[in-house]
Amino acid sequence: MKKLSFFDKVSYGFGDLASNVVFTAVGTYLMFFYTDVFGISAALVGTLFFVTRMWDAISDPIMGMIGDRTKSRFGKFRPYLLYVPIPLAIVAVLTFTTPNLDESGKIIWAFVTYILLMTLYTAINIPYSSLPATISDSPVERGQMASFRMVLAFSGALLVNASTLPLVEFFGNGNKQQGFQFTMMFLSVIMVVTFWLCFSRVKERVPMIKQSSSLKEDFAVVINNRAWWVTILMGIPLFTFTIMPFAVGMYYFTYIVGDASKAGMFFTMASLGMIAGSALMSQLVKRFSKRSLVITGALLSMCCISNLYWVDPSNMYLIYAVIFFNQLSKGIAASSLWGLVADTADYVEWKSGRRVVGLSTSSATFSHKFGMGLSGAFVGIGLSMAGYQAGVEQSAESLQMILLFMSLIPAFGAGCVAFIAYFYPITQDVEDTMQSELRVAREANQAN
Repeated sequence: MKKLSFFDKVSYGFGDLASNVVFTAVGTYLMFFYTDVFGISAALVGTLFFVTRMWDAISDPIMGMIGDRTKSRFGKFRPYLLYVPIPLAIVAVLTFTTPNLDESGKIIWAFVTYILLMTLYTAINIPYSSLPATISDSPVERGQMASFRMVLAFSGALLVNASTLPLVEFFGNGNKQQGFQFTMMFLSVIMVVTFWLCFSRVKERVPMIKQSSSLKEDFAVVINNRAWWVTILMGIPLFTFTIMPFAVGMYYFTYIVGDASKAGMFFTMASLGMIAGSALMSQLVKRFSKRSLVITGALLSMCCISNLYWVDPSNMYLIYAVIFFNQLSKGIAASSLWGLVADTADYVEWKSGRRVVGLSTSSATFSHKFGMGLSGAFVGIGLSMAGYQAGVEQSAESLQMILLFMSLIPAFGAGCVAFIAYFYPITQDVEDTMQSELRVAREANQAN
């Protein structure tokens, strides 16, 4: 199979740059927007995030099965990069819009727009995440695609983190409700354009094997596969605990540091760290297995982020350094985990003889969003239990809870990721044998 060019890998990465315009805005700013701008309680926001993740438990595998059965002149998964961005952009703007409604109306608005937003995110992100298994059968190239994906993803995150607060001020001129709405309009245009750039370049090149269409068989081979379960179990703590510093970052700088304007640089340094770690992974994957890189990156992240518990909140240089090196370590682990997604789909095929790419990929995308929902629920409920009230001087219990969400709790999550990754069954030797045997089996299948 022809090797991928540098531009092929960059073009694939544009899809996650687009995805992160939405994901970063939601993960970093939505909870703060809901509590301090939109005007609903932290506990209710946590409930909203958790309920949406329960819906994702259903919608993710459904979307995976739809993708596996899609037939078009653009392929199985590419069409969704063309057709979904526009409705996703519209709903993203509505999610960050504050309607002139009473409290009950606002709650309904928040639930409807956020659930619809994440459903559309599913409709584009699962096909996008499924593409590597159809673009190349090389484990190294897939690892490099995951690296490019994460570099571009956190370039998108860097764009959002560096520009959101200044844009909110610029567009709102003191009116944060208007500021967030107009800012999301601006970011949504960027999202649509970059999704279409990804669509225009990537091609599905790995031949799809001839097989019967059976939902029952697809479910059976996936849920009985060890690699699929371990991928889910790795992703949940990765996205539940390690994103907490971003969910509470605005609270940390507003109420502990005492200067919310310094949060922008914190998020920027975090994005730069992720970009550096993801770029480094593209070289490390040539020498080390992705499983080993997940373990190493997660352990380094655990050591880094725990230090925020003891750092003097007035020492901004040290705070920025800690988050940079934490995200560099996490960038290695997260890029490697996304690289394992295509390997997991191949492992299912190798063990069962059935190619179930979309449904296999749903393990990672589900754990991604389920973890994000759990994170929001834990933060919302935790802040509520600690007595958090928007816009007032916080109690010692509330400040302590914010600090724990910034440091020791994410460190615990990173340790869990490293422990679970140890049980992932695809070592380097297994991967080499698997790809060799799959090439022979696919050629035989195409010949029949």
